[in-house]
Parts: sequence; C-alpha cells; structure tokens
Amino acid sequence: MSPRPRVSRSRLTPAVAEEPPAKPARAPAKKVTRSRALSVDTLEQLGARQLAELLMAQAQSDPALGRSLRLVLAGTDGGTRLAAEVEKRLRTILRSRGFIEWDKVRPLAREFEGLRETIAGPLAQADPRAATTQMRLFLELAEGVFERSDDGSGSLGDVFRKAGADLGRLWALLPSRDPVTLAAELLSLLDADDYGTTDRLLEASGPALGSEGRAELRRLLHARLATLRRVRGRDDFGDSRGRFMVSLHLRELSDLEGDVDAYIAAIEAGGRSENFAGDIAERLITHHRPAEALGWLDRAAVRHDESRQIDLRIAALDALGRKTDAQHLRWTTFQRFLSVEHLRAYLRGLPDFDDVEAEEQAVTHALAHPDRGLALMFLVAWPNFKAANQLVRDHHEDLDGGEYFRLRPAAEALAEKYPAAATLLHRALAEDVLRRASSRQYQYAVRDVRACAGLATFLSDQPGLETHAAFMARLWREHPRKSGFWSLLDPGVR
Repeated sequence: MSPRPRVSRSRLTPAVAEEPPAKPARAPAKKVTRSRALSVDTLEQLGARQLAELLMAQAQSDPALGRSLRLVLAGTDGGTRLAAEVEKRLRTILRSRGFIEWDKVRPLAREFEGLRETIAGPLAQADPRAATTQMRLFLELAEGVFERSDDGSGSLGDVFRKAGADLGRLWALLPSRDPVTLAAELLSLLDADDYGTTDRLLEASGPALGSEGRAELRRLLHARLATLRRVRGRDDFGDSRGRFMVSLHLRELSDLEGDVDAYIAAIEAGGRSENFAGDIAERLITHHRPAEALGWLDRAAVRHDESRQIDLRIAALDALGRKTDAQHLRWTTFQRFLSVEHLRAYLRGLPDFDDVEAEEQAVTHALAHPDRGLALMFLVAWPNFKAANQLVRDHHEDLDGGEYFRLRPAAEALAEKYPAAATLLHRALAEDVLRRASSRQYQYAVRDVRACAGLATFLSDQPGLETHAAFMARLWREHPRKSGFWSLLDPGVR
C-alpha cells in the first residue's frame, strides 16, 4: 500500500493572521507644572489688566501703596507733574502735628526713602532744578519729624542724612549755578541743622562748589571765627560751641582739598587740638609725613582710642624705617591685650624659623595672663585648642560665667576634641545664670545644661571631673526653688 501523500497543514486549516505582539503599557505622562514663585517673569504672565486690578484692590487698603502708584504715574507725565505730586506729599507731612508712635516710625522711614529715591532718581533725570527744590523741602521735614517721634532705630536719621548728601550731588547738576551763592546757601543749611541731617552735605557738595565755592566757604568760616572768643585754658570754654562747629566745617573743607596743613590749622582753631591727635596723625602718615605724626601722637590726650593710636604709631615707625621699634611695639601690645592681629603682624616681621619659638612664647604668655577669659578667647581665636583646653582644666574656677561672649564660643569650639573642657565651660555659664537668678536668661542656662548632657557620654575617662548626674544633683540641691529654670528643662536631662 502506497503511503498517504503528506498534506500541508496550511491546506487543512484556514489561514489565521498572527497578531502583533502587544505594546507595553505606556507610563502615564508626568504632569508638568510651571513654577509659580513670585517673580517679575511669573507676574508678567498675568497680563497688564489683571495686575492693574490687583494693584487697585490692594491700594484701597494700603495708602502707602496708593501714594507710590501715584508717584509712578506722575513720572510718566514728565518732571512737572512728578514734582507737583512729590511736593504735595511733602507739604502734607510738613503740616502734620500728631505724634508718630514707635510702630509707625519704620513704615514712615520706608515712605521717606521712596520719596528720596524718587527725587534723586526720576525727578533729577527729568528736571534737576525741580529735584533740587524738592530735596531742600524734604530736608525741612527733619526738625518737625524728629520732634514728633522717637527714632530709636535711627532709620529716619539715616534717610535724612542720605538726602543731605543727595542735595550736594544735585547741586552739581545745575548748569547755571553760582559757586559763591552756593557756598552761602550751604553754610545756612549747616547752621540750621540741629539733628545731623547735613553731616554728609559738605563732602557731597565738593564738585558743585568747585575751587571758587570752596574758597568762598573758607572765607565765610574764617570771618565767623574771628568774631568768636578763643578758649584760653582748661576750665575756660569761651565760645567753644561756635568755634567747634566752625572748626568742624573747616576740617571737612580741608579734607575735600586734601590739605593736611589746613586741617591741622582748623583743629587748632577749635581749641584743645591734642584731643584730635589721632586724626591729625592719620592724615600726616597718608601724606608721607610720619615724623610729624609721631610728634602729634606724643601729644595725644584722649585714650579711649588707644588701640587706634598704637596702630598709627606702628605705621609711622614702619614708614620711618624703624622696624625694630615697630616690632617691639607690636609685641608689647600683644602682651597687654592678647591681640591676635598684633601677634600675627609681629610673627610676619621675624626672620625664618624664629616665628615658631616666638609663637610658643606667646602661648605661654597667654596661659599665664591674669585675665583668664581674655586668654581663653585668644587661644581659641589663634587657634590653639590644646592650650585652650589646658587653660580651662587648670583655671576653670577663675573663669567668669557672665562672660558668655567669650565662654560660649570657646565651649562650642572645644566640644569635639576636648569635651571635658567644653563641659566645664557650659557648667560655668549655667551656674552663673542660676546664682544670679536671672530668669530672663534661664533659657540660655537650659541650653548649656542640655549641652552638658550631650557631652556626658564622652566623659567616662575623665578622672576628677564631676559626673553629669552629680552635677545635676548639685544644681538641684543649690537651686531647688528656681522653678522657672526647672520647668524649661526636659525631664530626661535632669
């Protein structure tokens, strides 16, 4: 029997098209969100109309914003309109008589700063003469504002002093100014100022005055000086107030012209020139006259700026080539004040390798210094933490816990490498507060006790050091009634 013919499978079953493999499901697209942080770019997207509506709504409840918007709008119409809007607001303030409460001072200062910037900026660009007029009017506000307010923050005074300097710069923008007339106007403003608002005016007026105006101002000041009685002795004040003010203006004028001899003459005209020896010496050194500077420093009567006078003396000695004397003064200054700056300068001036021995001597001197707190501050600032640790461990009972500005930074600096010393400092700080029962500082004492608790695990190998538990038990025995302190302390720390 012959074999059956092989039949193709495709002829017995209908052809079925194969389905393409299923595509993997696509992950949902992440929603892209634009940043809506407030910025010029994001606000610009809102469109002019919506922004205008927002500003109008806010201006209804914010008068200061409303005034600012009116100034900006006035500036778009030219200098005349802007000057009128500024003057309207200035005269309204000038007529005001109510007392300015303390919480209104800063907002008022911000408004004044905006007015000042408007006058010195947009208005000055559009109309310098109108800007000068309005800045003069702005300065007239000072007396009334200061009399009706308590400017404890100094914010109002800062704005008016800036305005005084602005006026001097604005004068230079006037093309037809008369320097002689300007000198007289400047002096009248200086005379009328009882609050220091024109402190920067004369310096800023230098370019506007020019050589002719400065010469006229000097002539006016010397003429006034001739009418005032000179101070004759220590107990004779003469016309001291008037002479001092004339001397002050002459000094500023001399600085403008870079004339150190005129500066010295102005000091001497005011009387008691030895009180200003440091100022004179500084200028003489700048003008390469160090020998005369030393002479003035030898006459100095005022010692509250002794550190400055020492630095001036060192600068003069260096300028004269007296390096040995300058180095000696640096070292003795370090020995007195433990000054990091003077020691660094002293070491820089030593020959190679001598600085190592000198630094060791400086550290030894600091460790023996009678002011333990000052010595600790120096050693931490230098820095020599090993020596600072030694000082604390040997003399912690001599450290004054009230010197938190010295002890707390030292404790933080020493904590990582010398936890025992840091602990002793934190304990001294906390105990000082508790001994004084200074309830307002209990929060700081609590922080120091918490710091002690955090360092306690590192004190196991510290022989002779009171454990944290013993320290806390002693605090409780000595200060059981300091409930304000104990209530702030976490139970787990006690």
